[in-house]
Amino acid sequence: MSQHRHIGLERQDGYDVGRDPRTMSMEGLEQIGHARVSPLRALRLKCLDCCNGSAREVRLCTAVDCPSWPFRMGKNPWAGPVSEARREHGRRLGLRRAAHLADAFAEKEEGDGSPREWATPPGDDPAGLRKSEKDAEGGAS
Repeated sequence: MSQHRHIGLERQDGYDVGRDPRTMSMEGLEQIGHARVSPLRALRLKCLDCCNGSAREVRLCTAVDCPSWPFRMGKNPWAGPVSEARREHGRRLGLRRAAHLADAFAEKEEGDGSPREWATPPGDDPAGLRKSEKDAEGGAS
């Protein structure tokens, strides 16, 4: 049990009750021992907890009346297949996030001469050359 358990509790009518997590800071939730996870992941973790940590037992679960049962494998059975447009949007979002992280890393490590090739995935530059390679060849940017 967390030594910071009291952070998640409040007094109400003389009794300890759980605080509303919507009013808590992320730091407070982390102090209690919670990590930032998706709702599907949280359901999967609860199923693993219920089955004493055994993924095999989660798979074989017979508690079909449990509201978590359809989600126990970590997938949403009600979600349809991912469209090609949605998949492409996700790919582009991932590339933008990677570039943003690369820029943040470069700013933090400014001046150390570390390579930034990983910042732009292959195929993103129409000319096939990254800015650092263009500079090295004397090309204009």
